[in-house]
Amino acid sequence: MLARWLTRLSFAFCVAGSASSARADSLSIDLQANPERNFQVVQELSYEAIVVGTDGYHADLRLRVALHNASNREQDAVLSLALPRESQIHGLQVARDGVWTPGKSTGIAPEPGRREPGSVYVRPLAPTTASDPPAAELVVFSLEPNATTQIELHVKAPIRLRGDRWQLDLPGRGPDRTGLSPERRILVQAVGKAAPRFWVDASANAGAPFLITQPDDPAVISWPVGQVAKASNRPLDARLEVMPDDDGDARSGGRFRLYLRMQPTAASKPDHVVVLLDRSRSTDPRMHREAFAAISSLFDSLPANLTFDAISFARQARPLLPDGAAWPGVHDRAARDRVAATLDAGSREQGTDLTAAMTLAGQRISARGARRPLILVLTDGMLPLGAGAGPIGQVFSASSPNKPPRSTHPDKTPRPAAADKSVRPEIVFVVDEPMLARTGITPEHPVAALAADLGARITLTTLAHITGEDASANLLLTAPGVLHDLDVRLPRQAVLEDSLPTGLVAGNAVILDGLYSGSPPAVQIRGRIGDRREQLTPRPTRIPAPPAALVASTRQAGAERSAGDGFAVPPWYTRKYQRSARLGITWANRSGGDDPGRLDEKILKRYLGTRVFPRARACYNLALARNQTIGGRVIFEFEVGKGEVMRASTDPTDMSTHDLAFERCLIEAAWMLDIPAGKLDDQIYRVRYPLVFNPPRTGRPAIADDPLGPGTVELLLQHGLSGTPPRPAPTQ
Repeated sequence: MLARWLTRLSFAFCVAGSASSARADSLSIDLQANPERNFQVVQELSYEAIVVGTDGYHADLRLRVALHNASNREQDAVLSLALPRESQIHGLQVARDGVWTPGKSTGIAPEPGRREPGSVYVRPLAPTTASDPPAAELVVFSLEPNATTQIELHVKAPIRLRGDRWQLDLPGRGPDRTGLSPERRILVQAVGKAAPRFWVDASANAGAPFLITQPDDPAVISWPVGQVAKASNRPLDARLEVMPDDDGDARSGGRFRLYLRMQPTAASKPDHVVVLLDRSRSTDPRMHREAFAAISSLFDSLPANLTFDAISFARQARPLLPDGAAWPGVHDRAARDRVAATLDAGSREQGTDLTAAMTLAGQRISARGARRPLILVLTDGMLPLGAGAGPIGQVFSASSPNKPPRSTHPDKTPRPAAADKSVRPEIVFVVDEPMLARTGITPEHPVAALAADLGARITLTTLAHITGEDASANLLLTAPGVLHDLDVRLPRQAVLEDSLPTGLVAGNAVILDGLYSGSPPAVQIRGRIGDRREQLTPRPTRIPAPPAALVASTRQAGAERSAGDGFAVPPWYTRKYQRSARLGITWANRSGGDDPGRLDEKILKRYLGTRVFPRARACYNLALARNQTIGGRVIFEFEVGKGEVMRASTDPTDMSTHDLAFERCLIEAAWMLDIPAGKLDDQIYRVRYPLVFNPPRTGRPAIADDPLGPGTVELLLQHGLSGTPPRPAPTQ
């Protein structure tokens, strides 16, 4: 479920009678009404995020704060807390002196008012706008002086499945943390007798009961899946939850929620494995070593009679093992060391020519004579939009002749030729990209669209986490497929509130909300994986509606009377405070995180003018030495992303003369484009840069930009790769 759904944690502490407006992650007090001055009256001593379990769709998340009233008089507080998207509040409890008291359900009072001292209320707040997260409004009446109260909010938060781990995105808190805890503790409770293992971002707990993080930083919490997500013969998983209206009539209608995600598939059983390793500039400098370690763990778990091959690719594809009839076995450590040494000796380059890599792989698979080849493409997923399935699909038909030559096993025994037909390998894309790990891969992403057209599979994982100790290397062989042409069919009395995606990819499952009248709807899900049709009709599961509000009490009298009174904010908590608190959540959501640093036309124009234009002029001067009349218009086209030119081409059809040397020179000039990488910028840009070459008819030769519309650079932003849709559904 999409990380972009989680936002900054916003607290608005308001003390009774405060004259200043509440702000996100701040504490305001009325200095005139309080004799205690020059210190924070209400302080947050600790803040903890605790994951206590999961049902495979939600995490049971506990958000716990300890509030200390450092004054000599009772104080009220109101906290506005942003929650994960699509999450629901299902419990509340408070503690004094280590004794926890559970809360009760209650209603909403129509007017503000005072409540019993020690009462703690919470109610959910719907998003103000479509881009806002849901929130919780927590009200504490009459915190005792010089005393500490613990409050724990129970939330069902959607999770996503990434490889062998569940993942939950924990939002950061606002940068202004006056009166708030300077640290955040993250815990994942143990399952059974096993010691808990969990990670926060890339840091493992290493046996520690908790990890301490900076509160203002968003965090990704992950923990082992265990036995929940075994490989299944049913690639599509769906869950339908219905929440009837609470009026006693089961056929009066209500709300429903539909969960869709892809399942791990049965493990591949290849006889030959080809590793294609992306060495383009957009990849992490450490990726080749992490990929090699992950592949080594995988090879250790495979039968010894399997053979392997390795190819790196950027602008060109290069074999990492020498040509020859003897293909190394997966347990051949000397061959692995040669691959590792070759990778270490090389460097990342411009370009991402996957078609060239697939062509080379097809030729070498043919030479191997494999019957069940498997191609593992280890990449960051940043592929040019021009990398279509058509050219790659034709590669294997062209490179696999009807009668492959005989090959030799590592034991030197001859192998009979394959059947008289072309061999189409199974393809698995292993995508390791931190930005996609937070947002998931949308069906429109180039790597997802390519995999869908090829009938390939995708796993979105972190290669550094794949080790033999975790026994997770085989997850590369159980990667789920890509579902496209997704269709959800509903009866007439039901309607979806959320827009339906075009498909489902690993790391991108959805939650769809809707309304129905009458009886719970029968929902039918359809789609295609490769050329195979998939259809599923989940059985509805009845879920009670979440409570309108909850209340607990720190006093011995309990929360009975408070529950009867219903939720209310204090009379001093006026619309000014409410508006300020909601704005704090909205702005924390919109401004949270780092600036992605998008490229724009001005930036690209500058780099084109300093990197490409001078080289194109030099190419033209050389061409004029051969032909004084050559001239015309050339259009350079680039696809760039993450600081890399993934594809570069030129269109010289409008030139007066065809000069092969000039055209080759221009191509090399195009590849010399060097662009910055915007932080967290996962967009793919297509840039068109036309140049006009004027021969020296009456004077000196000239070369000029040819404007197209408002500028010489046509910048096509590819929205939707991991951006925010109108109402996004959680990724999983």
